[in-house]
Amino acid sequence: MSNQQQYPQFPDDSARSDRDAYLASTQQPPSIKTAVTLMRVGAALSVVGILVALVTLNTLKDDIRQQLQDQGTAFSDSDVDSAFGVAVAFIIVVGLIGAALWLWMASANGKGKSWARVVATVLGVINVLSFLYSVSQGTTPALSLIVGALNVIVGVAALVFLYKSDSSAYYQANSRR
Repeated sequence: MSNQQQYPQFPDDSARSDRDAYLASTQQPPSIKTAVTLMRVGAALSVVGILVALVTLNTLKDDIRQQLQDQGTAFSDSDVDSAFGVAVAFIIVVGLIGAALWLWMASANGKGKSWARVVATVLGVINVLSFLYSVSQGTTPALSLIVGALNVIVGVAALVFLYKSDSSAYYQANSRR
């Protein structure tokens, strides 16, 4: 009989895979961290987009007045001011909703919620289509187009990172919890 101390056996592969699955579900892989960071940048760009839109509104009242004249509609300066106020409120609300959606997607994807990757993809497609529509109108100020293009680039890059293999493993591991 030997005096050597007996050491416990290494756990079998199933225990190791359970541990790996747990670690994968609790630790964000680099691709998720990058996607979350990009989504936060997207939120910041949405706020910058609001500011740029408000700064470039100097001709909006004239545009409203011209459009009402083209339609043959009788209007007063008060009507133009009201339409201008609605446009400003719309820009602010839509921009803040956009920023909130970016932050919501950053949070949910950061937690490995697989539904969030699908929602982020749908929102990304809407973002691209909205930008293309703005470009096609030919009336969007250049600075707004630049911010919009940056927003689209950031969104597409975030989606690329959400679909990397380590991200997919993270979503899969978190769907089991």
